[in-house]
Amino acid sequence: MNKLLILPALLALAACADSPEKSLSKGKAAYTAHDYAAARVYFASALAGTPGDKAILLLQARTLIALGDGEGARTALAALAGDGPPTGELAELTAEAALLRKAPDAALEAIGQTGGAEAERLRALAAIQKGDMPGAVNHMERGVAAGGNARLFADYARLRLLSGDMAGASALADRAAKAEPDGIDSLLIGAQIAVRRGDLKQSLELYQRATKLYPNSLAALTGQAAVLGDLGRKDEMTKVVDQAAAFAPHAPAVLFLRAKAAADAKDWAGVRSVVQPVETSLDQVDPLRVLYGEALLRLGQSELAAAQLAPVVRAMPGNRDAVRLLAETRLQGGDARGAVAMLKPLADLPYARPEELALMARAAKAAGNPDAATYEARSRQPQPQALGRDLADADVAMRAGNWAGAAESYRRILAVTDGKNVLVLNNLANAELMLGNLGQAQELADKALRLAPGNASVLDTAGWVRIKAGKDLENARRLLRQGAQQAPGNATIRAHLAEAERAGT
Repeated sequence: MNKLLILPALLALAACADSPEKSLSKGKAAYTAHDYAAARVYFASALAGTPGDKAILLLQARTLIALGDGEGARTALAALAGDGPPTGELAELTAEAALLRKAPDAALEAIGQTGGAEAERLRALAAIQKGDMPGAVNHMERGVAAGGNARLFADYARLRLLSGDMAGASALADRAAKAEPDGIDSLLIGAQIAVRRGDLKQSLELYQRATKLYPNSLAALTGQAAVLGDLGRKDEMTKVVDQAAAFAPHAPAVLFLRAKAAADAKDWAGVRSVVQPVETSLDQVDPLRVLYGEALLRLGQSELAAAQLAPVVRAMPGNRDAVRLLAETRLQGGDARGAVAMLKPLADLPYARPEELALMARAAKAAGNPDAATYEARSRQPQPQALGRDLADADVAMRAGNWAGAAESYRRILAVTDGKNVLVLNNLANAELMLGNLGQAQELADKALRLAPGNASVLDTAGWVRIKAGKDLENARRLLRQGAQQAPGNATIRAHLAEAERAGT
């Protein structure tokens, strides 16, 4: 049995043997360590020995809110408030518990006329749940004017992200980090911003710190797992997903990550086993639908696959993966003409993807379309417009520090060319280095070095990757010295060489 599953039972047994005072002391220690699952058990044991103790009830309510248990928190808070309406902190906690239950009107009733930054944050979240985005912004601004707090800055940053305002979101995330550097909300929004920028290395570091400080945070665990997946570190991702699944097996984020891992491994039956139990509860644009639809398609169930993919395409016609897969269900179901009609807008783009063109060629051939050979020829050769677009995107991403975006563009270029472009290999090596993928970075850098052994930038990358990995250091210094000789005016190479030489003394 998983250790995380048996831990609450073991704690409960231990707590029963403790006095109320000892249980309370252990609960406070667990709460301070942000181990809310343990704290809940200890506080419950303490309350069993001293029923109605208001100080313990308040601690239990805060703990339950931290665990996302709005119903449990409501019970504890009701016992605290007695017959009268909650006031002050109790009003704010009652409102937060209501928001966890998706009851925005109850939250607004609880908060009443309470003022201050935290009250405005709660009003803003209630407005979001009611679909009132302008109202949410108004309350967030009032909260900022009232002095703000880390949670308000973080929540407002998320709201800015939803509207595409990266600059505003980043500024607010910085204010959250300044107000509470190790607060869970500050760490999570910082990690989200880093993902949007493509700096997966920084994002992973923030998520890892969050999971270390807040071991029960589902958002931190699933965020960390998602970034590990994007970095290609599948084994590590699986371990973190298993941690999250141990106490939240049916959480949407956990289900998505488990299904995504199975899809990446081409385990289509595995995807189906993850999604099928929750199939009827999926929103029409839930990303699980696309994964489930592809799994059903690969398992030969084209009609069932189409039923999953069609709602996504209707709601999001710009989702190219969903469109391609839905067209493939039509082709598999014998409707080649329907597949051609669906794929044509994608396949006729000057930057159409090889997989779109290859599927279009198959569908056109099955439909007797005379353009089948043209699409097939285009699928087999790089599209100049697509290459140019990828190169431009990669250049912009590199200059912006969006290492994940740059790496994705460079990988697409290598996939449709002979894979021997030195500039692309070298730049991709640098992007992978910045993402923390040292093994991949060295492999790419060495390939570029074999193709262009006298290129200063290539020598610099090959040497610097070794320095950062802490391997083959003497060879690394030799490569950097050669690079510095080739380009004596290059400040970056000089800096790398100076650091390497210092490391060798």
